[in-house]
Amino acid sequence: MINKEKFNKIIKQYNLNIKINHIIVQSLTHSSYANEHKTEHNERLEFLGDSILSLFVTRYIFEKYPAMQEGEMTKLRATYVCEDANARYAKKLGLDELILLGHGEELGGGRNRDAVLNDAFEAFLAGVYLTSGLEEVKKIIDQVVYPLIGDYVHVPFVDYKSRLQEYIQAESRSILVYRLDNQDGPPHKRVFTISAILDGIKLGTGVAGSKKEAEQLAAQEALKKLVQ
Repeated sequence: MINKEKFNKIIKQYNLNIKINHIIVQSLTHSSYANEHKTEHNERLEFLGDSILSLFVTRYIFEKYPAMQEGEMTKLRATYVCEDANARYAKKLGLDELILLGHGEELGGGRNRDAVLNDAFEAFLAGVYLTSGLEEVKKIIDQVVYPLIGDYVHVPFVDYKSRLQEYIQAESRSILVYRLDNQDGPPHKRVFTISAILDGIKLGTGVAGSKKEAEQLAAQEALKKLVQ
């Protein structure tokens, strides 16, 4: 069961109106614990929480950086809605002390693993949303997530695809194509690998959470090779 003393400490620190219930418990239940105790784990809630977090962060970036282009907004969002960032949010909020882990996962250091913390943070947001509403979720994100994004230094977006196309057209009549080499991950967290191909030769490869961003990274790498 969740440690009530530690839970109440978090509630008080962040001025939250949240009570322990079966959904909140489920949000903090790792699959290893669920398998040992024949109960529900937090993976379905994680799916919902990822979308909630992405929505809040997307709106924040959209409003805070009105001159920022779509490609850079996508990249910035991916920086602050990802496993590494979510793990930091979980620790800042104190969820690392509340997660229910199986015996083996606990002994293996699961409480400090980014993947476990990431899942717990997203699932917890979903649990709060389902039981207490978006206002309580917003309190968490206001205090835990937005301050980190606020420290971001805005660097103007560079359209590497356009630059690469202009360079190639000036040098030759060859046709540049972008090839999707691979896509991994669940539907809500796709990772795309795309290569920039010129006359059958791979000039650059990009890996990102969207096809557009992966193409930009591939173009950036290709430009570096061509202008050397």
